[in-house]
Amino acid sequence: MRPADASLLGTTTFRLALSYLGIFTVSAIALLVLVSWSTTMFIEWQVQETVEAEATGLSEVYHDRDLAGLAEIITQRARQDIDGRASYLVMGLDGHPLAGNLRAWPSEVSDLLGWVRFRVLPVGGIGPGTEILAHAYELADGYRLLVGRSLADAKRVKSAINRALGWGLALTILLGVVGGYFTSRHMLQRVEEMSRTARRIFGGDMSQRMTLSGSNDEFDSLAESFNEMMDELERLLEGIRTVSDNIAHDLRTPLNRLRSRIDLVLLGAPDCEGYRRTLEETMAEADNLLATFNAILTISHAESAARLERFEPVDLAVLAADAVELYEPLAEEKDVSLLCHAESGLMVKGDRHLLFQAVANLVDNAVKYTPAGGRVTVSVGAAEGGAVELMVDDSGPGIPEASREAVLERFVRLDSTRTTPGNGLGLSLVQAVARLHGAALMLGDNQPGLKVRLGFTRMTET
Repeated sequence: MRPADASLLGTTTFRLALSYLGIFTVSAIALLVLVSWSTTMFIEWQVQETVEAEATGLSEVYHDRDLAGLAEIITQRARQDIDGRASYLVMGLDGHPLAGNLRAWPSEVSDLLGWVRFRVLPVGGIGPGTEILAHAYELADGYRLLVGRSLADAKRVKSAINRALGWGLALTILLGVVGGYFTSRHMLQRVEEMSRTARRIFGGDMSQRMTLSGSNDEFDSLAESFNEMMDELERLLEGIRTVSDNIAHDLRTPLNRLRSRIDLVLLGAPDCEGYRRTLEETMAEADNLLATFNAILTISHAESAARLERFEPVDLAVLAADAVELYEPLAEEKDVSLLCHAESGLMVKGDRHLLFQAVANLVDNAVKYTPAGGRVTVSVGAAEGGAVELMVDDSGPGIPEASREAVLERFVRLDSTRTTPGNGLGLSLVQAVARLHGAALMLGDNQPGLKVRLGFTRMTET
């Protein structure tokens, strides 16, 4: 046996096929026994009906024509029974046979009346003989009548049925083993193909994906889930590489500024006012660095499934109102109109802290990039399909459609916003919070400005 075949015979699929085959075999044997027994009972019932009908007719002959007429009819019928299927015997008062094709009253019958079985040996006494199913009757005046029929035909029919069922069972077992072998071989090929793909991925080729057969079976479902997992994993790894590069690039500049500022102060003449100014600028730079790191940590928390344990019912209208209240002073300072239209009572299940940070980031971006005299509107309302929609619209420069996917990545900033304070993590945080809550994040054109939509599943009352 080849090693591949040996491993195939040890697969779960092949063992499962053999288990089902064993159950089917036991069921088929039980069915075989039931069919054989039912066939025997049916044939014997037909024999009994024939014997009883014939015995009734002979009893009427005895009643009409007495013993002589009965003996004549029995002798005639025995002579016509060339195949030896029927058995007749009329026993006299002295125990000697008076008519029939039996030489003597069977010993198995003795003095019993009713249904009996006995065996008639062939001429010469060689061979198993023929089994007879007979009925013994007592006639008037002490005579006895025995009428029987051979069960040889029943035995042949039963044997033929048993052979047919036996061959059918053997063929079924053979087909089951062969079918289980080839089915397991097919399954093993697909499993081995998946294993090879997994080994290539483990070797560093993250572009590898499971192949779909197009049959939409369990393996295709598993392959689709695996491919989706690999797409997400590749996206996360690419995000880690991008974040690492961006952190190194974006943090190097403020750190260099910090060091240069401190160097200049140390090289210059002692100046308390200059020291104070330098410390204040250094603290501002440190605050920006801390804000960047805090934003990264918040995104990491939002991407962690552990936050699901902190989910609770949240009213988005309350969050929207709190965020608007927080940024009203900044909006007034920039001469930007900040409005809130929120329908209360629209509950969603989520992390209150992360949801507030996401809403606050959207409002902060909208106010930051909206010019003086512009407008920012925050609204919460019911949407189609039982959803709850949170919307932040502004009249700022907006985001070009080609760049809307890119701005959701970490540290990505458009050229037009480079001069504006920020770290490029605001929309990344919103995207991470949306994914954690299963919400749909959409960026659109407000003509002019940016239109941001967050679609949540509404929490139903219980």
